[in-house]
Amino acid sequence: MKAEEVLHLAAKYELNADEAYPLKDEASGRKYWRLKNNSKSFVFCYLDPNKGDHKNFIKISNDLTANNVSAPKILHHDKIIGILIQEDLGDGDLLKVLDQNNKTNLLKKSLDVLIKIQQSKISELTKLSTNELINQMYLFKSKFCNEFLNIDTDESIDDLIDIAINGIKSQPWTNCHFDFERRNLILGDSNNISVIDYQDMKIGPIGIDLSGILIDHYYPFDEIEVKKLLDYYSDKSNISDEVDLFDALKWGSVQRNMRILGTLSDLYTSKNRAFRLKDLPMILHNLIAILGDEKLKYDFLDESSKMLEIKLKSL
Repeated sequence: MKAEEVLHLAAKYELNADEAYPLKDEASGRKYWRLKNNSKSFVFCYLDPNKGDHKNFIKISNDLTANNVSAPKILHHDKIIGILIQEDLGDGDLLKVLDQNNKTNLLKKSLDVLIKIQQSKISELTKLSTNELINQMYLFKSKFCNEFLNIDTDESIDDLIDIAINGIKSQPWTNCHFDFERRNLILGDSNNISVIDYQDMKIGPIGIDLSGILIDHYYPFDEIEVKKLLDYYSDKSNISDEVDLFDALKWGSVQRNMRILGTLSDLYTSKNRAFRLKDLPMILHNLIAILGDEKLKYDFLDESSKMLEIKLKSL
């Protein structure tokens, strides 16, 4: 869809704009534009109706708002052609605005938002299945290692997945955003944090969202900082003190990073979408770092790191 089409469709819904700017690409296939006129701006989202719909996003938006979680207001929805127009929360995502001076404060505020989401009443959420989580981790083997890097893996990758899934199954499960990272948290003018991109929310392990915000794809893992923030989360949340939060985060991070390495590699090998290849080294680095000394059991991790560097230089 071109900018001219976006402007035409927006005008059809009495949301007149002078300009349309494309926003970030998404692995989901959703396309976003910012519509602007002299006094207002909106966010226009298109998703091919043959590939999905906005129903879940709208339902969760309403539930989050009812639970005092800041989320974008829905301005218009046309399910037939796959259009959703929503409130523009601005460009202040935490990836852009977070720095060494405000980092701790904003991450604590983000954890406050996460706790509110976890404690919210969200209707009709499905529960992530064990098989779903396992299959997502195996994308690392089939798509990242085998197809993208062209390397074989031994059975130790199966061992890591088995250990990770046991760690995931044993931790508390609750409302799980499933992509609770800094790009999806917007700092507003009043210093409040809003959440976006929650259409994949399900009932899932707490470690996945904790790892999303505390072990970001764009910065190296800092164990000391993460443990301090987990202490803050422990004090503020209703999670039992008996839960090993670092262990929960660790296995949530292993699942998340293996899944995303596989997904982003597949986007490149099957659809030639290279927009996130630059992020692969840090995602792999943090996967290895969170395992600590356990990484020595898995030779494929070291080989993957070396081959990734070679592969990216060749592209």
